[in-house]
Amino acid sequence: MISACDSARDLPADWDAATGDNPYLKRDFLAFIESYDRCGQRYYHIRAADGRLDTVFMTLQRRNYNLTMFTDRDLHLTMTFVYLPLSVARPGFVFGRYQDKALRFIRGLPGNKLILNLPPGHYSGFATGRTCYRCELRLRWDSLDRYLDAMRASYRRRWRRALAASDVLRMRFLAGPDEFDGKLYDLYRQVVARSRLVIEVLPIEFFRKSDFRTFVLEDESGPQGFAQLLPNGSELIFEFVGVNYATAQGYDSYHRMLVEIVRYGIENGFQTIDFGQTADESKLKLGCDYIDLRAALHMANPLLMTAARLGARRVEYQPLTTQFRVFKVPGT
Repeated sequence: MISACDSARDLPADWDAATGDNPYLKRDFLAFIESYDRCGQRYYHIRAADGRLDTVFMTLQRRNYNLTMFTDRDLHLTMTFVYLPLSVARPGFVFGRYQDKALRFIRGLPGNKLILNLPPGHYSGFATGRTCYRCELRLRWDSLDRYLDAMRASYRRRWRRALAASDVLRMRFLAGPDEFDGKLYDLYRQVVARSRLVIEVLPIEFFRKSDFRTFVLEDESGPQGFAQLLPNGSELIFEFVGVNYATAQGYDSYHRMLVEIVRYGIENGFQTIDFGQTADESKLKLGCDYIDLRAALHMANPLLMTAARLGARRVEYQPLTTQFRVFKVPGT
């Protein structure tokens, strides 16, 4: 039996235990999202015969979603997502032994359905294709200098150049969530305005959640960029960024922030950094690995479903094929 509720406050007490290391599926985080974004969230769970919570997932609704965003065409549809309303690289589900039962249930929901950030695999009854890959950096250095020294010369010069170009910028961490003000939010909106791959625009309230660590780069005229981080056990998650594009090229501020995220991860003992799903080339040149992620689509109209199966490869995400050999071969 699949149980459901419409509010994170009504989730069972053992929900968090079932969600593992996904911080965005925790009850408190879901309740926080509900406080500023009511998008038809509905939460489902399936218990095993022994009473243990085995499979959990959430759905939400979005209008005007561009299904062909990875191409030069636009196809806007109303969609029910199995997804988190955050534009993050984590899924809105944990599928256990009852994955097939959950997938059958999702296919039976009314309208068009899209499950994002699935691992590669076969998902019966769905049209599947690649969605944005996640970039992950495994940390194995004890200082930023050792990290940079491990790079091949051309990559090392690129990142040191970013540090030198932005040397005049002051860097500081916000002392509290209320320090995230309208000026910083405007920098986030600049990034959104320049991005084609936008599912949603987050409100300023999201950036004021106390779980986050946010650092700012600034000069005498004010903030020129910020990066938002979320510690998650041994993993550091790069959340969102803001950039003043009027000064970004001169300061090389975006690349400076990427280096500072690596520095923070190393100095604070994290094992990995989740760099998210955008700006692949820059992150791969940091030494990140690609993590393959998939999307599964079910259309309400049978004819459109047939078209989706036939055309999935034409509209799926196209990862970079360049092999970036960032680090020196050990012993050289």
